[in-house]
Amino acid sequence: MSLYRKNLLISLFLILIYFSPDYLFSQDTEEEITGDGFKIRNIEVILPDDSFYNEKDIISIIQTGRTNKFSFQEFDTDMRRIDKFYFDNGFFDAEIDTSLLIDANEKEIEIIFKIIENSPYFIDNIEYKGLDYIPKEFTPKVFNEAEINLNNGDRYSKKSLNDEIIRVVNVLNNNGYAFAIADEPEVLKIHRSNLNSPKLVRLILNFATGDFYYYGKTDVEINNNKYGLNVSEIKIALDYKEGDIFSKSTLIQSENNLTKISILENARIIYENVDSVNKKINLKVITSVRNKYELEPEIVAYDINNRFYAGAGLSFTDRYFLGGARTLTTKAQLLYSSKNYNIAEISAQMDQPYLFNNQKLLGTWKMTYSLIAQSIYEISQLDNSIKINLELPKFTYLNSTSLEWRLTNKRISLGGVYYDSTEKQDIVIPTITIDLFTSTLAWTLIHNNSNSFSFPSKGNYQSYLFEESGLLAKGIHKLFNTSTFSYVKFSHVNKFYFDLTGTGQSSVLATKFLFGVIFETASNKLRIVETGEEVDELFIPNDSRFIAGGSTSVRGWQANKLGTFPGRANGGNFLIEGNIEHRIKPFYDTQGLLRDLGFVTFVDYGNLWKEIGDFSPYQINLAIGFGIRYYTLVGPFRFDVGFKFYDFEAEQNGTRHWLFQNDLNTIFTNKIAFQFGIGNTF
Repeated sequence: MSLYRKNLLISLFLILIYFSPDYLFSQDTEEEITGDGFKIRNIEVILPDDSFYNEKDIISIIQTGRTNKFSFQEFDTDMRRIDKFYFDNGFFDAEIDTSLLIDANEKEIEIIFKIIENSPYFIDNIEYKGLDYIPKEFTPKVFNEAEINLNNGDRYSKKSLNDEIIRVVNVLNNNGYAFAIADEPEVLKIHRSNLNSPKLVRLILNFATGDFYYYGKTDVEINNNKYGLNVSEIKIALDYKEGDIFSKSTLIQSENNLTKISILENARIIYENVDSVNKKINLKVITSVRNKYELEPEIVAYDINNRFYAGAGLSFTDRYFLGGARTLTTKAQLLYSSKNYNIAEISAQMDQPYLFNNQKLLGTWKMTYSLIAQSIYEISQLDNSIKINLELPKFTYLNSTSLEWRLTNKRISLGGVYYDSTEKQDIVIPTITIDLFTSTLAWTLIHNNSNSFSFPSKGNYQSYLFEESGLLAKGIHKLFNTSTFSYVKFSHVNKFYFDLTGTGQSSVLATKFLFGVIFETASNKLRIVETGEEVDELFIPNDSRFIAGGSTSVRGWQANKLGTFPGRANGGNFLIEGNIEHRIKPFYDTQGLLRDLGFVTFVDYGNLWKEIGDFSPYQINLAIGFGIRYYTLVGPFRFDVGFKFYDFEAEQNGTRHWLFQNDLNTIFTNKIAFQFGIGNTF
């Protein structure tokens, strides 16, 4: 064939291909090229062997995979998220490589993120600019080594850099420099000829302090002052006075203090004007007045002595009782736990903030009358308590302390016909009545730096309770021939919270340890009204004693069922108890109702002894379990399932000590407890 004919045939073939209809040759659609809408089969993260991070760290910051459908746009954004994550943590030279394996037939896609971290950068030098003219007495506050977030030799971190900038600005704002700001920091790479040397950066933090200011005058503007509030009653809440060095934190605290005056609504403090000549900032309190009286029905729920009660009530509030900042609240409530455990109660409580014109003192006076049904007991009880709470300075270990004096008068009735489920027969108990008067003085010390009420993820909490009963009651006992108790009591609670993911909301390990002991200082016999006979105190429930088991205790046992001695439901004098709980909110990053859903797994331990001398470590019981939480503004609603993992008394009940030694029927009839409550377990 001639060269001419060959070239002609090739040309005709190419023309035919070019002008052929689409249906003769299949073409990939845009969907097949990008994988949009395909099901995600797998996500793989490939990291160096000596990586600073693990696969979970990377997965937690990307959005791809949150749903089972692939989005190329989200995938592209995730590449930038990973790159920014490494850059913000000092890996300026990190390389992000990706691969998409698309199965067009199965409409599935595999995603690979391959990360080459390279060496991180470390801080060589930190320079603070703009602070040359601050007074020398403020220099130790600005450069307090214990507070500084950046140090030479640390790996660069944008978070640490921002934290340090915020810290310095806060120090300035709280020490007279009301308008101090930070300019953009400079992060400068240091180039070195030796490529094997550590990679270094120089940081320059730029600040503009502005002028130094003092507090000026504070005016008060009350909208709709229909109850004639006095300006002095509002100014007492302020933590500063005219002429003090300006402090932003003190201003915020003063605004928070205004919320303690319940008659006020939407109280805030604003800058009225700035006196640049005299270097003073004049302020104004702007607030409205809410209704003085409020009557409202209530649906209530409480954990009382580790037992869950729910009920309804009616409350009446006077938010400006006899003038001042006092609030009077009266309530009537009916509470139900089970057929044999219920409470009817009326109460009146008066709260007085700023007691003795002190912003840190809160006084409370409460009187309560209760009718209590507890199994075979019926109790008529009148309580009168006076409590003073003192808020301590923030820089001290202890945050607050309180002193409470309680006077209680009880009439306890016991008797009737009761069915004994163990003996499977009715038991007739003769009716007896006991009059009991107690006077109790309690001193509590609290340290709390946990970061949240509803879902604490960092910090710790410790409380110390010292309680005495009997000094005043002894005189009443002799005068009116009534029963009383004499004892000294100490208890300590220790809680720690650990953030496992760094997000503060998704995964937390929480622990609690409780230790309590009571030493009786008298015989504590109770006199029976009908006969004058004296009986041992343990026959009668005592709110002051420790109890164990229940929704906030060792959750494998029901309320008041845990102990080492007969009569444990009425309390003992020595308690050791602890909890380890993992809390997780897997849907926190989503929107909708599932966002506030959480789950827990837990290990509880402890027991109750009649006296401290009866303690034995071999009698400490163990419980394991799991639960569900739904977090609301009033705290989480919780449901837990607890199992008796180790029960030292098991053989007395015809079962085995360890959970796994029992068959399923025994486990689900004797080794399980269901717990319900509101609020965190601890």
